[in-house]
Amino acid sequence: MRLLLDENVSWRLAAYLRPYCAAVVHVREVGMENSPDTTIWRYARQHGYDIVTKDEDFLRLVVTEGFPPRVVAVQNAQVPVARLAEFLLARLPQLQEFLGEQTEFGLLLLRVG
Repeated sequence: MRLLLDENVSWRLAAYLRPYCAAVVHVREVGMENSPDTTIWRYARQHGYDIVTKDEDFLRLVVTEGFPPRVVAVQNAQVPVARLAEFLLARLPQLQEFLGEQTEFGLLLLRVG
């Protein structure tokens, strides 16, 4: 899994996910803070990342632009970083399946709590 964390996801989440992913970067690490969703989308597509976000606007991009990148949208995620990491890691098999070889779906919507 190669993940690009959207701006609305804490950069600190990367440290929790890195042991389980080939690569995890936050948009600020690649100079894209305050960038429009379409710019983040294009960067992810160009560099082989899938996106983790709290922003449901990426749903529109999946519908209009297709995928890759695939998008993991986390709802109700205004929780501490450690809690969000715990939530995502508990779903690691589901994430690996979605972000693996499957080509049918471009959006995985998860709800915390």
